[in-house]
Amino acid sequence: MDELGAPRHFVKQRQFYTELLLWLIPGWMAILGLMLVHYFLSVHNEQQYALHNERVIVELIEEVLDDSLSSMSSDAKLLSYMAGKQADAPAAQFKANLTDYFIQLASNQSSYDQVRFIDTSGREIVRVNNVDNRIHAVDEQHLQNKSRRYYFQRSVELAPDKVYISPMDLNVEGGKIQQPLNPTIRVGASVFGRDQQRTGVVVLNYKARQLIDKLLTISPTFIQHLFILNPEGIAVIQPASSSESAFSFNPEGAVDPQVLGLINREHTGQLQLGESFFTFTQTDTASNGNWTIISVFPEQRMNLARIAFTDRYLWLYIAALALLLLLAVVFSRYRLQARILRQKQRYEQQFRHILENIQLAAVSVNAEGRVVFCNDFFLNMVGYRREEVIGKNWVKTFTPKELQPQAAKALTQALEQGTDQPRAEGVVQSQSGEIHILSWTSTFSRIHQGQADAVTFVGEDVTEQQMTKDELQRLSHAVEQSQNSVMITDVSGRIVYVNPVFCELTGYGIDEVMGRTPKFLQSGEMPEDSYQALWLALQDGREWRGEFHNRKKNGEMYWERARISPVKNIEGQALYYVAVKQDITEEKRLAGEVERQMRERIQHEKLAAVGKVVNMIAHDLRNPLSSIKMALQIYARKEQDELSAISLDQVRYMEAILEDLMTYSRPDQFKPDWLDLNKLVELVTLTQQKLAKEKGVALDISFQPNLPTVYADPVKLRQALQNIIVNAIQAAESTENQSPCVKVATNIMMTEVGTRLLVDIDNNGPAIDPCLTEKVFEPFFTTKAKGTGLGLAIVKRIIDSHEGKIIIKPLNQKDSIWQGTRSRIQLPVAPASYNNNERIH
Repeated sequence: MDELGAPRHFVKQRQFYTELLLWLIPGWMAILGLMLVHYFLSVHNEQQYALHNERVIVELIEEVLDDSLSSMSSDAKLLSYMAGKQADAPAAQFKANLTDYFIQLASNQSSYDQVRFIDTSGREIVRVNNVDNRIHAVDEQHLQNKSRRYYFQRSVELAPDKVYISPMDLNVEGGKIQQPLNPTIRVGASVFGRDQQRTGVVVLNYKARQLIDKLLTISPTFIQHLFILNPEGIAVIQPASSSESAFSFNPEGAVDPQVLGLINREHTGQLQLGESFFTFTQTDTASNGNWTIISVFPEQRMNLARIAFTDRYLWLYIAALALLLLLAVVFSRYRLQARILRQKQRYEQQFRHILENIQLAAVSVNAEGRVVFCNDFFLNMVGYRREEVIGKNWVKTFTPKELQPQAAKALTQALEQGTDQPRAEGVVQSQSGEIHILSWTSTFSRIHQGQADAVTFVGEDVTEQQMTKDELQRLSHAVEQSQNSVMITDVSGRIVYVNPVFCELTGYGIDEVMGRTPKFLQSGEMPEDSYQALWLALQDGREWRGEFHNRKKNGEMYWERARISPVKNIEGQALYYVAVKQDITEEKRLAGEVERQMRERIQHEKLAAVGKVVNMIAHDLRNPLSSIKMALQIYARKEQDELSAISLDQVRYMEAILEDLMTYSRPDQFKPDWLDLNKLVELVTLTQQKLAKEKGVALDISFQPNLPTVYADPVKLRQALQNIIVNAIQAAESTENQSPCVKVATNIMMTEVGTRLLVDIDNNGPAIDPCLTEKVFEPFFTTKAKGTGLGLAIVKRIIDSHEGKIIIKPLNQKDSIWQGTRSRIQLPVAPASYNNNERIH
C-alpha cells in the first residue's frame, strides 16, 4: 500500500502544482501588466494634464495680451491720426487742440499715465499726465528732450500705420526712477501731416501694472516661469530673479536662441528641450508683428506623478497578488478533484443520454459505414422505425442515388482522417423520398491512436432556412435593380442591407453603413417627435409614410419621401424593417422657390401699399410742421421760456418720426462697393462716443483682424449699424457687478453657403423677451414709450437687401460674460446677385 500509494500521491501533487502554476502565473502576469499599464497611464495622464493646463493658461494669456496690444495700438494710431490732422494748424493752435484731445483721451482711458507729442528733434511739445486720476497738462518749462530715449528713436522711424510697443521698464522722471515703482510699457507711433511729411511721434505710457494684474488673475503661480517677447525677440515680461517683484525689467535676452528658433518655426505648441518643457504661442498684431508667449517649467515636475502613484496604489497591487495566490490554491484543488470525478464517469453513457434528449438529429456510423445509433428526433424526421435503421448502410439508406458515390467517398476519407468538423451541410432522404438539408457537426471516436472507430453526426434541419435564403436571394436581385433607395434594418434599427441607389445617393459605401443605425443620416433639423411617431408606428406593426431631411456624406442636405414597413413572421412578430425611399430634393426646392416668390410678392404688395399711404401722410405733414417750427424758432429768439423749448422738442420729435416714415416708404437706391467692415464698424462706434458718454455707457470694441472686404452700400450699412448701436446704448443698464456697457465685436464664419462676416452688438440691459425676437422687426411695432417702431424694420430691410440676416436674442451667462441682449448681423462677403453679375436692388 505504501509503495503503491507514494507514486499516486506524487502524481496528484504534481498535477496540483501544475494546475496551480497554470492559473497563478497568468494571473500574476495579468496583475503586474495591469499595474504597469495603470502606472504608465496614470503618469502619462498627469503629465498630459500638466501640459494641457499649461496650454490653456498660455491661450488665456494670449487673449489678454492680444486684447491689450490691440487696445494700445488702436489708441496710438488714433492719436497719430488726430495729430496728423492738426499738423498744418498754427503752432499755438496745434498745441492747444492737441492738449485738449490728449486730456479727453486721458479722461476716457485710465490705462495711460502719460500722453505725449514729441517733435522730430526729440523735444516734448505736449505732455498730459494722469497721476492718481488727476489729469493735467505739463507746463512748457517742465517739458523735456527725449531724443536719446530708445522708445523715441524707435517710434520716429516707424512707417504709417505701424506702432512700436516697448519692453516693460520703470518710469524715469528727471533722470531718477519714479517712486513708488511704476512698471511702464511705452507705445509710440509716427505722426504724418497731410503732405505725408513726418512731424513727430505720439507716445503713451501704458500702466503695465494693469497687464500684470490680469496675468496674476489668470494664474498667480504661472507667472513665475512666463516670458512675453515682442517681435524683436526682446523679453517685454520675464520672471523676476528675486521675490521682491513679480516680473523682471531686464530686456536682455532671456530665452535660449535655439529654443526661440524652434518656436518661430512652429508658432504654437509644446516642445521639450533638455530638462525643460516649453509651452508657447504667437499672436499677430496688425500694427506690431508677432508677439511670443513662452511658459517654461522643468521636467522634474513630472516626477511628482510617479511618487503619487507609488504612495497610492502599490500596496493595493501587493494585496491583489496575495489574494490571487489564495484563490489560485483553492481553485486548483477544486479543479483537480473535479477532474478526478469526471474521469470516473462513463463517457459513452453520458454522451448517449445527451444525444437521446437533444432536439437535433443525432446518428452514429461505424468504420464500415453502418448506423449503430440514432435518436428519436432523427427517426421522426426520416419516418423509419429504429429497428429499420440500426445496422443499415448509411449512404445507401439515406442518400439519394445520384449522390451516393460522392457521399461514400467523403465518409471514407473522413473516417481515415478522423478530424472533427464543426459545420458541414449534407442531404438526407426520408422514407417518403422527401429531401432534408441538415447542417452537421461530426465527432470521431478512436481505437487507441489508430483509425477512427466511429463518427457521430449531430445536425439541424435547415431546409426551410435554405429555401428562405434562396427566396431572399431572388428578392435581393430585384431590390438591387430598383430605382429607389432601399434600406433594411433589424428590429433594433441597425442596418443589415442597402442597395446601390442608397450608396449613390448618400455617398456612403456599404461597409461604412452596415451595423449602424440610420441616425448618422439625420441633419438635426427635424423634430424628435417625428422620429418617435415613426418608431411607435413600426412597433405597433403599422406602416409609416413620411419625409426625411437628411445629410449626405459630403455634408449636402437632401429630402426623401419614405415608406417603411415591418416584415413579420408567421406569429406576427417583426423580423426586419424595410424602407423604400425616393429622392425629392429637387421637388422640395421647386416648391420652396414657388412659396418664397409668393410670400415676397405678397409682402412687396403690402409694403408698397403701406409705403404709398405713409409717403402721402408724411409729405402732407412735413410742410405744416416746417411752418410751425419756423414760427416757434422766431418766437424763441424773442421770448426765452420753457414752453417754447418744449414745443420745439416735440416738433423735432415729430420731424424724426416723419423722417423714419419717409425713409421706410422710399425705395432704397443702393450704391455698393468693397468695404473694410472693421473700419466701418469702428467709424460708426466712434460717432456714438458722445451719446455713450452722456448715458454713462462704456463702449468695448473687439475686432477680428484680417477680415475679407464685403460688397455693400456704405451709407445704408452705416445707417443699420448706427440704429443697432444707438438702441444698445439706450438699453444698457448698470448691474450689481458692472456699469452700463455695450460690446461691439466682429468675426468670420464659414457656412455651407459661403463665408459670412459677423457683427455682434451686446448690451447688459434687460434681456429681450424671447417671444418678441421676431416681432420687433415688424413695421410700427415698438416697446418704447416714444418712437415709430420703424428703426429695426429699416435695419432688417437694409440687411435683407444685402442678402444678410439679423438676429436679436437674449443673452445668459452661458453665452456671454453678462446677461442682456445680443444683436447679430450676418453679411455675405459677396451677395449672390453680385456673383451673378447683377446689381443689388
